[in-house]
Amino acid sequence: MKACERLLLKIESPEKFVEEFKRILLEMGLTLKEFSEISGIPYSTLYKIIQGKDFRVSTLVKILKTIRSFEKEEDTNTIAIIAARPALNRITTRKIEINGKSYLLKEYPAGSLEECIVAAVRAEREGVKGIVCAPIVSATIEKIVNIPVAVIIPEKDAFMNALEIIVKKINE
Repeated sequence: MKACERLLLKIESPEKFVEEFKRILLEMGLTLKEFSEISGIPYSTLYKIIQGKDFRVSTLVKILKTIRSFEKEEDTNTIAIIAARPALNRITTRKIEINGKSYLLKEYPAGSLEECIVAAVRAEREGVKGIVCAPIVSATIEKIVNIPVAVIIPEKDAFMNALEIIVKKINE
């Protein structure tokens, strides 16, 4: 069941709605502030919703449209970023455009080699188009997934370079 459908099913109870909304934000890898920026809903309004306060139907419509936009993009152009949480925290955007195409970045936090491998398998099952990861796990991940893998080399523009490489591989 899609996230927006799950959220609508919980509308009967403010507590259940808030719990499901938080779960969806976690699944999308977004903070409340990031969701605010993407949706155009003021952060203060979203904060009140998370606190269980009443809100307008127009706000619900914006929430659902934003969630739907992520679901549509996840079905087509999503790139997995597998890294330690501190590295993921440095990512400042969830959507990028390279060569005229939009891509959704989905975070997969991992703190060990085993967690990186599990994250890669999970990402492939979830339908991502490619994976960006650290050099130490890339060779192993390439052996177990059937999608392109790019490596982050620690340098000034490493992240954007890796994204451009994975987009090139996706479109080959």
